[in-house]
Amino acid sequence: MSAETILVSAQSHLGGIAEHAHYQAQELARRGYPVVVLCHDDYLQRPSTPLYRRLERLRRPRRTGRAGRLLAMAALVWNHWVLAWHIARLRPRFVLMDCATEWFAPLWVWPHLVLRARGQVYLANLHDPVRLRHFGPAWFHRLSVRLMYAMLDGALVHGPVPPEAALPPRLALLRAPLGLFDELPAAADPAALRRRLAIPAQVPLVLAFGHVADRKNLDLLISALAPLPGVHLLVAGSAPAQGQRQVADYRAQARALGLAGRVHFDERYIAEAEIPGYFAAADCVALTYGAAFVSQSGVLQHAAAFRRPVLVSCGPGPLRETLERFPLGVLVEPDSAPAITRGLAQLLERPVDRTAAFAAYARSASWPANIDQLLALARQARSRAHKIDCMRPPNLC
Repeated sequence: MSAETILVSAQSHLGGIAEHAHYQAQELARRGYPVVVLCHDDYLQRPSTPLYRRLERLRRPRRTGRAGRLLAMAALVWNHWVLAWHIARLRPRFVLMDCATEWFAPLWVWPHLVLRARGQVYLANLHDPVRLRHFGPAWFHRLSVRLMYAMLDGALVHGPVPPEAALPPRLALLRAPLGLFDELPAAADPAALRRRLAIPAQVPLVLAFGHVADRKNLDLLISALAPLPGVHLLVAGSAPAQGQRQVADYRAQARALGLAGRVHFDERYIAEAEIPGYFAAADCVALTYGAAFVSQSGVLQHAAAFRRPVLVSCGPGPLRETLERFPLGVLVEPDSAPAITRGLAQLLERPVDRTAAFAAYARSASWPANIDQLLALARQARSRAHKIDCMRPPNLC
């Protein structure tokens, strides 16, 4: 394998993070780099042949319940050991993690620390710099985060990093834009999708797209429809994880509010070939994140590719910054159903021409610009790698 090979670790098999890694790999391959993407056998389920080589060696259990959660934990640990094996075998120019993850790091990080001490460069897309604890004791979370950062030489971020992220000073950081998720087939007849989901042809339609999760405030979005007669909502995406509100809960809420006929659900993973139809059928796209959300959204990249205005709520971060810089839609205060109602009314009742805004955003948000920064980060990190004189992780020994 060429010393110029770039190894991309695609631990996510679908969704915005997986799409992001795919587009990065495509752009690297266009520039002549041999790119290997270590992934699952169902990575993105893309019908087209990618420009990079797929190495389908990662495992993903397909069981649910307690056994499924234990198997998922074991698979996560196993996949990072598999990654270490392929790094040792390929000796790539650098390793790019699709996202920085600390989950169970004490169980898998050690071979990577050894490889890094021997000069291997590790980079990551740091989509969420503030690493929140989701399970386990606080001390285990702190140790996991510290070990994860000890493995990395540098990271790409999408905007200013909040102070509470507490990143190690030695970590090289560069800011890189997301490009548009536009490698998609032409949109099918949007009327056919509306007919399939029993959505009237002429009603205003709001789209909430992607994996269903509590952080998207879908309960507030549903409540916000009540004062907007005639407006319909389509929630399209894969089922939420256990411990989150389930689609059945949102259906019950819609019925209780008398909105059952105006809130529609397509509870499944939406394949790539189908995505254009959903955005073509919608009048606007809702990204109603809570105040704790301080990252960027892959759904915005789809909305921008299809020129659909967005309703956005979130905390301070790159998503908010994007809407403040480019008038792609309406930005409202987070965690407020009345604010969502007002924002939807503004988008749907007083539409404006946003063609220039979308064109300006497309020029600024490009994968070539993203990869320019990635390669600059790699050069910076490789020069630092030669200065490593201790195999012990920083701040741990």
